[in-house]
Amino acid sequence: MLAIVATLVFCFARAPGLLVLGRVLQGLAASVIYTAGLALVADAVGAEEIGAWMGFVFSGNTFGLLVSPFLAGVVYDHAGYYAVFGIIFGVFGLDLLLRAFMIEKREAIKYLPAEQQNDTRTFDESQATEEGENNTTSQLNDDAEETSGGKPHKTQNVDQHGEETEHTPLLRVLTNPMADESWLYNHFPKQTVLFRSPRLVAAIYGCLTHTMLLASIDSILPLFVKRTFDWTASGAGTIFLTITCPSLFGTVFGALADRYGSRLVSLVGLGLTTLNLGLMGLVKNNEILDKVLLCVFLVIAGIGLNLILAPLAADVFATVEALATAYPKTFGKTGAYAQAYALMTGALGLGTALGPILAGAMYENTNWPITVGFLAILCALPSVGVFFFTGGGYMGKKE
Repeated sequence: MLAIVATLVFCFARAPGLLVLGRVLQGLAASVIYTAGLALVADAVGAEEIGAWMGFVFSGNTFGLLVSPFLAGVVYDHAGYYAVFGIIFGVFGLDLLLRAFMIEKREAIKYLPAEQQNDTRTFDESQATEEGENNTTSQLNDDAEETSGGKPHKTQNVDQHGEETEHTPLLRVLTNPMADESWLYNHFPKQTVLFRSPRLVAAIYGCLTHTMLLASIDSILPLFVKRTFDWTASGAGTIFLTITCPSLFGTVFGALADRYGSRLVSLVGLGLTTLNLGLMGLVKNNEILDKVLLCVFLVIAGIGLNLILAPLAADVFATVEALATAYPKTFGKTGAYAQAYALMTGALGLGTALGPILAGAMYENTNWPITVGFLAILCALPSVGVFFFTGGGYMGKKE
C-alpha cells in the first residue's frame, strides 16, 4: 500500500519537494517488498534449487528495470503522461491479487495429505538433527582452534564442484565472533558476523556492481542513441530490448549456478560484461555497422549481467546457512535470511542511486568511449572477491 500511495504522490506532484518525497516513499516500499520477497523464496526453496529460483526472481527484476523505458517511451509518445502511470497501477493491482492468494510454507503444509505432512516433518527434523551435529562439530573446532594457537581445524564439507555447502561447519577465514567483545558485536551481533564474512561481502559487492551497471546503462544509453543516431523516445526505448531479452532466461542461468557452482558462473558473467562494455566504446558514428555492433554488444552484455546476479544471490543463501549453523547462539532459530537479504537489498538500492549519478556525470564531462571504459573497469573489480571467496573460492580450496 505504501508503494501505491508513493506512486500517487509522484504522479500528481508538481513541486520538486513532492516529487522527491514520492521517490523516497517508493524506495522505502521497494526495500520492504524486496527483502520480504527474497526471504520468502529462501525459506520455501531448497539449497539444491536456490540458484534457479533466484534466477527466476532476478530475471523479473532485470526485465522490469530494462523494459520499462521501452514501454514508457512508446506509451508516452502515443497516449501521454497519465497513461504511463495507468500501466503502473495495473501492475500494482495484479501484485495485490497474487499476494492475496499467496500461501506461506508453514501454512501450505497444513493442506498437504497426511503422508506428505509426515514426510515434511521428518525431513525438517532430520535437518535439525544434522545442523545440531554440525553445531557440535563447530564448537569443538572452536575449542581446538583456541588450544592450538589459533590454527583452524580442517573439517569441512564440499559439494561436487569443490565449493563449500550450507553444512560447512565454519567459514575458516573468520575468527569466532562469539569471543569478540567489541562494541559492534555486543550491540549488533548478527550484523557483525555477517559483515566479517568475506564470502558474503564479495557477493553483496558483486550485486551492488551489477545494479550500478544496469542503472548506468539505463541512464546514459538513451542519451547516447539520441545524440549519435538521432533516435526519438520510442527508438531509445526499443534499444533496451537487446539487453532485456536475455533476462527471460534467468531461470536457466540460475540453474547453471546450481550445476556448475556460483563462482564459475558469476566470473563468466563478469568477464562477458566487462569485455562488451569496453567494446561499446568502438560505437561512435551514425552508421548501420555501428548500430548493429551496439545491439550485439548489448545482447552479450545482457547475458553477462544475468549470469552475475542470480549466482551471487544464491551464494548469499549458502553463506547465511553456513553462518547460522556455525553460530547458532548468535542467529537463533530464525537464522539470518532477513538481515542478509536486507543488506543485499540495500546494496541494490545504493547501486540504483549511484549508477546514474556516476555514469551521467562522466558522460556529460567526457565522452562515450571513456564512460563505457569506466563502467568496464567498475565491472571487473568484483571479480577479485568472487574468485577468492564466492562458493568457498580459491581461498577455501587452498586451505
